Amino acid sequence: MKKRLKYFVFYLVLVFTTAMIFGNSIVHADVLEDKQLELKNLQKKIEEQEAALKKVRDQQLTLDNQVKLLDEQIETANLSIEAIKVEIESIGLERSEINSDLVDLEEEALGQRLVLQQAIRVSYLSRRESLVEILIGSDSLAEFMSHLEYLDKVQNHISVGIQTLNELKSSLAVKKAVLEDKNERLDEIRAAKIIEEQSLQIQMQAKSAILQDLKLTEADYQAKIAEGRTEQQAISNEIANLLKSMGSKAVDPGELVLAWPIPYRTITATFHDQDYYRRFGIAHNAIDIAAPQGTPITAPASGVVSKIKQGVGSGLSYMVVNHDNGLATVYLHLSGFAVSTGAYVTKGQVIAYSGGTPGTNGAGWLTTGPHLHFEVWYNSTARNPLAYLV
Repeated sequence: MKKRLKYFVFYLVLVFTTAMIFGNSIVHADVLEDKQLELKNLQKKIEEQEAALKKVRDQQLTLDNQVKLLDEQIETANLSIEAIKVEIESIGLERSEINSDLVDLEEEALGQRLVLQQAIRVSYLSRRESLVEILIGSDSLAEFMSHLEYLDKVQNHISVGIQTLNELKSSLAVKKAVLEDKNERLDEIRAAKIIEEQSLQIQMQAKSAILQDLKLTEADYQAKIAEGRTEQQAISNEIANLLKSMGSKAVDPGELVLAWPIPYRTITATFHDQDYYRRFGIAHNAIDIAAPQGTPITAPASGVVSKIKQGVGSGLSYMVVNHDNGLATVYLHLSGFAVSTGAYVTKGQVIAYSGGTPGTNGAGWLTTGPHLHFEVWYNSTARNPLAYLV
């Protein structure tokens, strides 16, 4: 009676524990689903905010409009930071779920190995007896046939066990690969969060500086814009002459490829953008890629840094790199440099940091917000970067 009561209590504990685990799993899944929905809604808000930002950006460039632009960009940055926080929480929940699955799979694999070891042991012991010995030791032909049938089942059990174990190993490998991807993504977005927060602070400071500029007349501001236009045109001519003087080398067309210099993909001004020309009065030999202030820029291919210019104060800063594959790349509105002129850089190496926030170091006057101005040249001619980026 005591023994039956003991097993009954054990059964109840097992059922209760299983229910608790299952219940916790459901709660965990619900929280994860809520976070993923929250992230989806935030991403939708960011898209709407970017559309509103574009509407303001397309308006006439005035001092008052610069303040409006920064307000929109500050709101976009706040939403981006919030989305990053939610994604960090979501990945944390996913990692927890994967780790729990890994523990379960490891336990299942261990149990399967123990069962397999026992089956192999039984199979080994049965092989030590010959069929003649089994026949002699059997009281009847039926017992002999039953014994053979049992041995067949043991062999079949071993085959199934090996297959199950291999499947469990494959599942473990997949789960571990997914976990590794999640860990890498977590590192990436934590770094992105730091950059976004720093960029937000810089934009808020820039807004304060521009509010001070509101003491100027609109005519004074437009004079600064005209000065910036002259500066940027002079730099464009300087870059064109520099690259023409350096010439180019013959390469296989298949080598004319570049990696993206930053992880962002939102293009705010296209190559030879007519709206850009209408607003600023000069040709746009680049694509502008929206990116937080201070985003690390990596070399899209190996090559030599042929020119660096640090603008005085908020004057325009830029860099030119001649690549081994015959292409040259140009970067404007830089907030800082990681290498010097004449340095040989390898693909993926950090070479500079993006800028573009009005009134900040290296931004120049012809800018409406943080971004990377990225040019690609081939045979001394500016080309559409999208034709070479992979």
